[in-house]
Amino acid sequence: MNRINSQKGAALITALVMLVILTMLGLSSLTTNTMNERMAANSQEVNRAFQAAESGLDLAYADVDSFNINNTSANPNTYTDTGFADYDADLTYSVAFRQSTPPKRGSGWDSNYALYHFDTDSSASTVSGASASIHAGSYQVGKK
Repeated sequence: MNRINSQKGAALITALVMLVILTMLGLSSLTTNTMNERMAANSQEVNRAFQAAESGLDLAYADVDSFNINNTSANPNTYTDTGFADYDADLTYSVAFRQSTPPKRGSGWDSNYALYHFDTDSSASTVSGASASIHAGSYQVGKK
């Protein structure tokens, strides 16, 4: 009987210390999970902006007015769409004619044809502030 009374609450103090340690581990885990969730959401937003910008390039290539030699860098063919499709992003693309060059020898194209070079820029931004820009060059073979 004497031995039981000699502990004087050591089990209670040990249990409380363990409870505090487990509570701190739980809070640390909660903070880490919240941070991981934010990083995943940011990554998803950046990916959404990039996919919208890629779609802008597709729209530029599908637009019959894009690849016109009258679309100079001072006056490019420009398109803007707010709330674009399922991406919920603002999209802008522009296409500008740069130069024409003769086809390479042996390419199968004679001197009646030329390569018309264009610069295409597409950019998109989401409502959360993520943005992406893509620059692509292309050319079109056409008669002089």
